[in-house]
Amino acid sequence: MKKDDLDYVIEALQKRDEILINDKPIRQYNKYFDKMRKYARKIIDEGRQEELLPLLDSDNISYRFDTAGLLFHCYPEKCTQIMKEISDMSVETGLPKYYIIVSVSAHMDLEIGIPKDYP
Repeated sequence: MKKDDLDYVIEALQKRDEILINDKPIRQYNKYFDKMRKYARKIIDEGRQEELLPLLDSDNISYRFDTAGLLFHCYPEKCTQIMKEISDMSVETGLPKYYIIVSVSAHMDLEIGIPKDYP
């Protein structure tokens, strides 16, 4: 069975999460960022962005953050809310230490903004 672009996005999300959890090199994390972005762009260009929406409600913080970034320009209010929730998380409030970079990145995305051509 041939993989769909959505399968590639989900696979990249899983790999990125594993890299954070296992404290692997950031270059590996970035490699899957590029793959995730490439296939998400195809999905959005085909008008299939709603297929990514369930990932915004994932229990996995990393999936939610990445998907909120990917869908930010399609669903700005919902994605801003998710980014805000994640940016407010900390180790003191129960955030696993390996997700600190996700919380900081969400804060920076809200502060600096997400490029118009993203993904």
